[in-house]
Amino acid sequence: MVSVQTNVSVLSSFRKGSFQTTIPAVNKNNKFKATQNEIFQFSSQIKTDTWQNLSDQNAILHFNQLNTADKSSLFYKNTPISELSADEATALVQEDGYFGIDKTSQRIIDFVIKGSGNDVERLKAGREGVLRGFSEAGKAWGGELPDMSYKTIEKSIKALDDRIAELGGDPAKITA
Repeated sequence: MVSVQTNVSVLSSFRKGSFQTTIPAVNKNNKFKATQNEIFQFSSQIKTDTWQNLSDQNAILHFNQLNTADKSSLFYKNTPISELSADEATALVQEDGYFGIDKTSQRIIDFVIKGSGNDVERLKAGREGVLRGFSEAGKAWGGELPDMSYKTIEKSIKALDDRIAELGGDPAKITA
């Protein structure tokens, strides 16, 4: 069992590195549960994952608070999106474009699979997070998303379900 104590807040603790861990030497059967190195690695990974999740949530919160003019000033390859030509913008969302279905779904898939490793439960949680994020994107967009968004999410979820099945999990039992 690892107990984590924070100073002030979770976020400030990450920044200050002020986490303290307590590692029991033995369990009730006088057997080691895990080596200190394994616990340290686990603790370190949890801190990293949590920091990334907090950062991502903060970015989404701030993005959703932007007005239309601010959102249009976002950049792609050092060019504000609002200044891209119609041809450049169209190329980005084409089948082989950076924001096309294949490349976008692959980024989603890679993110979830890399973050979950070979842990089926973390993979399922990542899958559920993708669906929640998609739902939030729909709300931020004002309801209905472009058709390519639905095709992207469908392709992403299918690949994640396939990975869950490869690892012995049952994607049919997942509810989001």
